[in-house]
Amino acid sequence: MPSISAAAIEQDREWFLQAHQALKQNNLETYKQLRVRLDSYPLAPYLDIWHAYKQLDKGNDSAVEQTLLQHRAIPEARDLHIAWIKRFAKRGQWPHVARHLQDFSGTASRLPEIAMLSLWHMGEKKEALELFSKRWQQAKKNADIIQPVFKAWKKLEHPTSADRWQRIATYAKRKKWSRARQLAKPMSKKEQRWINYWQSVQNNPAKALNRWQQGMPPKLARNILNDGLNRISRSDALAAWQALQKLNKTAQSEIGEDAVFKMKRRIALRAAKQHLLIAAAWLGDLPEKLKNEETRAWQARLYMLFRDWKQVQWAIAAMPVEEQRQSRWVYWRARALEMSGDKQTARLMFTALAADRGYYSFLSAEQLSVPFMIESSEITLSDAAYQKASRNPAIARTYEWLQLGKMSKASREWDILFADASPDQWKIAAYLAASWGWYDRTIQAAYRAGENDALVDRFPMGFEPHVMRASKQTGLEPAFVWSVIRQESAFNHQAVSRAGARGLMQLMPRTARGVAKRHKLRNGDLFSPEVNIHLGTLYLSEMTKRFGGNPALAAAAYNAGSRRVKGWLKRTPFHEAEAWIEAIPFNQTRRYVQQVMAFISVYEWRQAKIPGSLKVRISKPPARVKLSLNP
Repeated sequence: MPSISAAAIEQDREWFLQAHQALKQNNLETYKQLRVRLDSYPLAPYLDIWHAYKQLDKGNDSAVEQTLLQHRAIPEARDLHIAWIKRFAKRGQWPHVARHLQDFSGTASRLPEIAMLSLWHMGEKKEALELFSKRWQQAKKNADIIQPVFKAWKKLEHPTSADRWQRIATYAKRKKWSRARQLAKPMSKKEQRWINYWQSVQNNPAKALNRWQQGMPPKLARNILNDGLNRISRSDALAAWQALQKLNKTAQSEIGEDAVFKMKRRIALRAAKQHLLIAAAWLGDLPEKLKNEETRAWQARLYMLFRDWKQVQWAIAAMPVEEQRQSRWVYWRARALEMSGDKQTARLMFTALAADRGYYSFLSAEQLSVPFMIESSEITLSDAAYQKASRNPAIARTYEWLQLGKMSKASREWDILFADASPDQWKIAAYLAASWGWYDRTIQAAYRAGENDALVDRFPMGFEPHVMRASKQTGLEPAFVWSVIRQESAFNHQAVSRAGARGLMQLMPRTARGVAKRHKLRNGDLFSPEVNIHLGTLYLSEMTKRFGGNPALAAAAYNAGSRRVKGWLKRTPFHEAEAWIEAIPFNQTRRYVQQVMAFISVYEWRQAKIPGSLKVRISKPPARVKLSLNP
């Protein structure tokens, strides 16, 4: 990326690392000697910011301010700014806090207690008290620093009954009943009985709802009834529907007709996901204002699952035009027409879909016995555009962090730089990321640029030696492994999900430990591509064997867990693979399976193979379901 010589940039990188280390060790003399050599190095501003933290410790506000003014565009300037605001708060310099909270958007949300105190000290006491009430109701911990607001809040006769009930609702969701009862001590005996009743609804919802407590405030009644019905419907939506029907008149008088209908919608959707055909009628009987894309989709899915093709046509025709045009519903309408005898119209619809690429397009192509439409284009960039991009300081910084192996810092630079990018700017981003071998950002940028046909860039065959070795060891097709990696992490070997899944194949640490134990292996670092692919493919292979070699079911189990897939198979036999997959209860898992199955075809094409039959792939009969306790 840089135009200077490779030797010079390598020297600068080494000096940069040494300077950072000198700062950490408080060796300022060595740091200053190295810093003067790095004026032209892209990452030099980071050294200034890290040095400014030292000045912050010394109370040298002018040096911190100068650094922030000079390097405001650097992502870590925001971290320095937040640290500075915390110092102002600690010193009680509230006018400074108020002014600086406005400098970076979103800073107040990262410092809620300081933001609240700032409002308080700057005379916005009413707003500060309202924020405190929300925090108290949500049972959030409060630092000692906001004691002045807490004391003023209590003087205004808080917590009120409404405050208490809101906090009790928070505790109820967390099943912290001892805290809820402690909070209810100043309340009336009737209110305390309501709390005890709510706990009984959680413990045995069917029994407790049969002895409904009348006279509760509407909001409390809604919370308790929703809680109980949700718990019943998780395992038996029909029982939940019947429980609500028994309370129908009472519930409507206490919580209102709209609230009752919303509960009916929730139960009907739960029943639809449990593949109860009666749910189609429940969904159809909802008021029009409560029908949405999800209710309409599940009506259609239930009819197709039970092969009522006339009703499938009706359900899709009842959708708004923009929903009907989705490839999913075009395909299923064509199938319904075909099964109803209108093969000519169905063929026209399959032909239109087969001209594109994707799960439903590939299925449509197979309906017509024509090859999959898989063609690739190349992302190109003029020399002038490349040179201009090369001179962008943020791009230079991103590149340097990648060379130093610091993907999180590179990602932060990249995300800020392209936060509001146009499609043309994303095209530049895609070209650069591809040239750097930065797979996940190439995939992201190509999509945002509208370069959907750039298949070589969007479907990289990354970490090929590890994938091929794992394929040989497990018997899994390389295309299947790449497809799972593509869907799980987009080839970001440092990816971490909200749930804690790690690495290329997004393994949970507990799952990885189990796989390693079963195969008598060392667990290893899940951020290591080699380790992650090895353990991930062993687990995927286990799922594939468990479900009779069916990759669609294996993918579903990999995403949602094998217990769930076994339960789905026990409830709904795997007679019609396409309909079964379409009716997977979890939206995320359904999309995951369909994406992975389509990606396999693209990766077979990338290996210069003729893609195999998608229908055959997903239709392989699963092994007999055994509801064991194993994962």
